[in-house]
Amino acid sequence: MDTLTGTVTVVERPDLATIALTGTDVLRYLHAVCTQHTLDLAPGDATQALLLSPKGKIEFAFQLAVEAGRVVLACDLEAASALAERLARFVFRYDVAVGAPVAGGRTLLGPAAERPTGASVAFAGPLGADVFPAAGAGVAGLAEVGLDALEVLRIERGVPRWGRELTDDVIAEEAGLLASHVHLDKGCYPGQETVARVHNLGQVQRRLAGLRFGGGAPAPFRADLVTDDGRRAGQVRSGAVHPELGPIALAYVRRVVPDGALVMAGDQVATVVPLPFQPGA
Repeated sequence: MDTLTGTVTVVERPDLATIALTGTDVLRYLHAVCTQHTLDLAPGDATQALLLSPKGKIEFAFQLAVEAGRVVLACDLEAASALAERLARFVFRYDVAVGAPVAGGRTLLGPAAERPTGASVAFAGPLGADVFPAAGAGVAGLAEVGLDALEVLRIERGVPRWGRELTDDVIAEEAGLLASHVHLDKGCYPGQETVARVHNLGQVQRRLAGLRFGGGAPAPFRADLVTDDGRRAGQVRSGAVHPELGPIALAYVRRVVPDGALVMAGDQVATVVPLPFQPGA
């Protein structure tokens, strides 16, 4: 993956979208409904957040950037319309207008990736800098790589994705998002009681982990995992063939199944490994 991480490269992201929120109460409204503390954010600040169900399950994950006169959310395109509808449905007494989703963006990868000239919004993330709008200046001359290569890098680094690892049967601690997406000292938002209880008691039954397969292709989405003695071990969520590691996957694995254990996905054998993956180790 040196091509993606050694120099600055650009990935076109038709799979991303932005939603602009305007009005005097945007940060107060987001503070009431999402997992982050947004009241003290100022123009130029950015963070990541979740919208949870009342039972604490993940419904939406997004990036959030504060600009003069608006707040911009970035999320997966497949989730954007439903996220905008959800936010608009609960505005009620707040002075907030939720804009229509705008598709497209770019991700800049590499050690010096930053906001290019002509990009109105930029988010620094675990894979690189996500920049919007897509039709901006400042990326001319950069080498381009495809979405498939970005997906391999995402899995290598153990970054969960909406619709794969982030689904409505997952809680934030299972996905490893408490540090990045949740403000643990904040209360009074949907799902907060579950977040606090699980964090304080430490009783999640599964974790996001890596799988290394011996050959061939990784197991498919939602393939069940079992131990060598037939006990339920977890479920595969994303997979790819890594240029150095071969077939790898992200999976939710039961806490009782340790790193280094062998598990089965159908007739395929995989080793449970910690995240992120370590190419060359």
